[in-house]
Amino acid sequence: MDYRFPAQARDRLTQALAEVDSIHDAADIVFWANPAADDLHRTGIGAFGQLPPAFAHLLALTSLHTTVLDSGFSTYLRTRRTELPWATRALRAAGMPRLAAAAVLAARDASPDSPDDPLDRFFDDEHRTLAEPDQIRRPTGDRADDPDEIYDINEPEDFEQRVLDYIRANLDDFIREP
Repeated sequence: MDYRFPAQARDRLTQALAEVDSIHDAADIVFWANPAADDLHRTGIGAFGQLPPAFAHLLALTSLHTTVLDSGFSTYLRTRRTELPWATRALRAAGMPRLAAAAVLAARDASPDSPDDPLDRFFDDEHRTLAEPDQIRRPTGDRADDPDEIYDINEPEDFEQRVLDYIRANLDDFIREP
């Protein structure tokens, strides 16, 4: 199934995305209010693999951003852990490689030593990032290893603007061509 908007909606979608200043509003437009995506609303992380890259990245970053704002990165790691590979790819695509690295390093530091960790393969794939822990800023003092602090100190102030710029530049991922 194709969840993108029809080609004739390009101008309206372009205008709508130009007017938003929140990634949550952008996700509402392209996903939650998109009738073509109704069957994906309850799919969870499985929806990401069925969408074009910028579309999936917007959803992954909206989920990450909402959870971090509401209760911190450590909560994201507890409740949405399996979304982390999608979120880090999305952060890199949106021009935030340092925040992606911080998320990987903080997640690895906070991971339980378990043979059943669903992120083991992800961490194997991120071996270069894990080998260069000095590429991120670290908090000082007794919170130096706190995942929330590591994420927060590396999050750029213009996080949402970067995501919006990225999705606007990749509008074709949201539009079906005739």
